[in-house]
Amino acid sequence: MNSSRSDIQSKKRKQNIFLNTSIAVVFLLIAGVSAFIFLGDNENQAAETEEKTIAEQVQENAGAQDDNSNDTNELTASEIDSDDSEGNSDEDAESEEAAADDEKKKKEAAERKKKEDKKKENEKKEESDTNEDSERPSDGEFKPVGTEQTGEHVSSYEEGSVDWNEKLKAAAYATGLDMSTMTVWWVGNDGGPQKARVDVASPGAGAAEYRVHMEWVDQKGWKPVKVVEL
Repeated sequence: MNSSRSDIQSKKRKQNIFLNTSIAVVFLLIAGVSAFIFLGDNENQAAETEEKTIAEQVQENAGAQDDNSNDTNELTASEIDSDDSEGNSDEDAESEEAAADDEKKKKEAAERKKKEDKKKENEKKEESDTNEDSERPSDGEFKPVGTEQTGEHVSSYEEGSVDWNEKLKAAAYATGLDMSTMTVWWVGNDGGPQKARVDVASPGAGAAEYRVHMEWVDQKGWKPVKVVEL
C-alpha cells in the first residue's frame, strides 16, 4: 500500500514538473514570438521613418533647387532687363547727341550762308558804288547837260516843269544814278537866281545820298559844279 502511494506521488511530481516545464517553455515561446514581432515592427517603423526622412530630404532638396533655379532665372531676367535698359539708354543718348550735332551743323551752315550773303551784298554794293563813281565825272570836269529852253532863263522849282526836269537830269549825270529810279529828296535855290541844289539818293533802303550843286549856263543848260556824298 505504502509503495503504491509513493509511486503515485512520484508520478504526480513528475507530471507537475513536466507541466510546469511545458508551461515555462510555452511562456518562453510566447515571449520570444512577441519579442520577434515587436522588434520586427520597430525595425519596419524605423525603416519606414528613415525612408520617409530620405524622401522628405530629397523633396526639400528638389524644392531648394527649384527655388535656386527660380532665383537664377529672376536674376538672369533682371540682368537682361538691366542690359536692355542700359542699351536703350545708350541708344537714346546717341540719338540725342546725333540730333544735337545735326542742329549744330544746321546752325553753322545757316550762319555761313548768312555771312556769305552779306559778303556778296557788300561786294555788289561796292561794285555798284565803284561803277557809279567811274561813270560820273569828277568835280571840275562836269559839262552842261543841254537845254530845251530858249530866251531869257528863269529858274523854276515847280515839279514836272522843263527847268525842274533839267535840274534832275544834271543831278543824275553828276551822280551816275538813273534819273527814272533815283529818289529826289530836295530841289531848291543855292544862293542865286541861276544856282540850284538837288539832293538825291540811290533807290532802296540804306542807299547812298548825294547833294549836287549846279549853275546855269546860257543856252547850254544846268552844269554840276560840286557833288557831296551825304
